[in-house]
Amino acid sequence: RAHRAATPLLELQRALEHEGWVLVYEGRIYVKEGFGEHSKHPAHLFMVKEAVDLVGLPNALYAFGASTMGPHGCGELQNPLIFGINKQVGYEQCGALMPNTYFGGGNMSSWVSDSAKAAVDWVPFQNRSATAFYRGTLNKHSMPGWNDHKSCTEFAYGNYARIHAFAAARRAPDRVDAACTSDDCKHDVTCTVRCPVPPPSCVGLVEDFNSGLRVGEDVAGETVGLDTFRRHKYLLNLPGGASGSYSKNINHLWRTEAVVLQWVAPFVEWYFPAMRDFENHVVVAQHSIETIVAALEQHPETAEAIGRAGRDIHDVFLCPHCIADYIKTALEEFRAHLNISTILDDPEKASAFFREHLPCNRMVEVVAPTGKARNNPDKNLDLWTRK
Repeated sequence: RAHRAATPLLELQRALEHEGWVLVYEGRIYVKEGFGEHSKHPAHLFMVKEAVDLVGLPNALYAFGASTMGPHGCGELQNPLIFGINKQVGYEQCGALMPNTYFGGGNMSSWVSDSAKAAVDWVPFQNRSATAFYRGTLNKHSMPGWNDHKSCTEFAYGNYARIHAFAAARRAPDRVDAACTSDDCKHDVTCTVRCPVPPPSCVGLVEDFNSGLRVGEDVAGETVGLDTFRRHKYLLNLPGGASGSYSKNINHLWRTEAVVLQWVAPFVEWYFPAMRDFENHVVVAQHSIETIVAALEQHPETAEAIGRAGRDIHDVFLCPHCIADYIKTALEEFRAHLNISTILDDPEKASAFFREHLPCNRMVEVVAPTGKARNNPDKNLDLWTRK
């Protein structure tokens, strides 16, 4: 939705009123103290810092929010234009888009390393398993601010989609291999934790999410490594468990050259306009997934071609330099739309604005992360910022 721009000065002031403002100025990055206490914020800063180093970024002051529900309220005149990492209900939702923070946790070097590892144990498409594969959790808790009934019946689209995928695996195990895992297992492939339907917080409020599964049925499966994903022709991506929005799972699927099966949902990320159904991915739903997999198996050349085209999504949009280029382009368009370059690119005007409006005694500068901070930026922000 088009943001109705105010004066450049007012737009900058509005950005500073948002708790998640980020200032990029002369190749340096500043935020208010406490910025890193919010989930995904440190990884976003890591990504922006990497973009500065890779391609350089223009001067910008913007509001950032990492909610899985996407930006809200930014279409109102008194609020800033907010950058989010997804839009829960499609492009008409207000705000602009930044890449999600799960590409190496913002660490582009780590993202490159992950891609290199994926190439080591490469399995030719025709030699892979012919089932649609998925592993993921169920959201077990009510969302803050929602009562249990609303969470379980209106808000839990991610749980609905996942439970329907698990039901499809029970109906057609030769076509679908989808099961529930637990965050408690992390990367322990020997770990299995019960995963009953419905999740514990929804017992007594919903039964089977209209899936046909028995109440209390355990849909748990074994925890697996990413190498297991790469041994399947078809990889299923489901909406996120928290709010039925984006899922970090899809980030690594594109580089496998498997056919990405995208569960039908309205959420979008920044690169989704490049997605073409039956060209570089296939949209599936509760009653179509088995028949689509069967049809693709009848036409293996088509299936393999879709998988190769899906790899182009990674190579064109999701490589480290690609992500950095997008961040640069997004900030350039943002600056042009709000005309804030008239202040930020004029040293005298910028200095006057900073002196009057920036909380200089409560700001930190983002510096290059090293060592422990590079590996886990979300938990070590204090190691790579300075007053």
